[in-house]
Amino acid sequence: MRIAVAPVPGAYAGADAGSAVVVIDVFRASTTIAAALAGGAKFVLPVADVEQAMRMSEPYDRTEVLLGGERECQRIEGFQLGNSPREYTREVVEAKIVIFATTNGTRALVAARDAAEVIVGSFVNFSAVADAVSGHDAVTILCAGNNGRLSLEDFICAGGLVNRLAKGEPRLDDAALAARAAYKNLKNDVGRALTTTQHALRLADLGFRADLDFALKVDSLPIVPRLSEGRIVAPPA
Repeated sequence: MRIAVAPVPGAYAGADAGSAVVVIDVFRASTTIAAALAGGAKFVLPVADVEQAMRMSEPYDRTEVLLGGERECQRIEGFQLGNSPREYTREVVEAKIVIFATTNGTRALVAARDAAEVIVGSFVNFSAVADAVSGHDAVTILCAGNNGRLSLEDFICAGGLVNRLAKGEPRLDDAALAARAAYKNLKNDVGRALTTTQHALRLADLGFRADLDFALKVDSLPIVPRLSEGRIVAPPA
């Protein structure tokens, strides 16, 4: 298996033909997408910006669509939902279409949309995602980062996936080697380490500390969100 890691979207130059791309935005888009689909949303439609979200909502009846997302970590004005996974309960999202725009995560998803297979990964669905891509000859892990800069939580999650997938004689690029080394260094105390990152501390200051705890619960949402024809769905296993 060939495994590559893009620590930030700017380092992503496309995936090899036929490879799987795993997009990771631990705090919080990947986690929130998993929560929405686990809550019964029909699908999540990721978009790059607010204006596109508004346009994409126009064909749908207001009773069947929800606008979700954030700018500067806060819910976008006029949107029903923010980017907190705790908002996306079954009572709120079941049978709904979620149009989703975030600062980092959905932009990374848009960048990866032409890959043969695009999967949304995080700690909450770590094992399910690892199992889903384990049969591929090539995997690229794309970290959403934070405004173009590396986010340790995404990089460590990527490193955990590399460590899980790297069996036999894998071919790892330099970023994959670095991510795996970072994960191994922190794996015995990942929760403490990742709640003290720059991004985590900002979210905590804004009142979203519970989101961090939610996002770091490994395998709590064992689903595999896949991007298909512009929509993120989670077919039954």
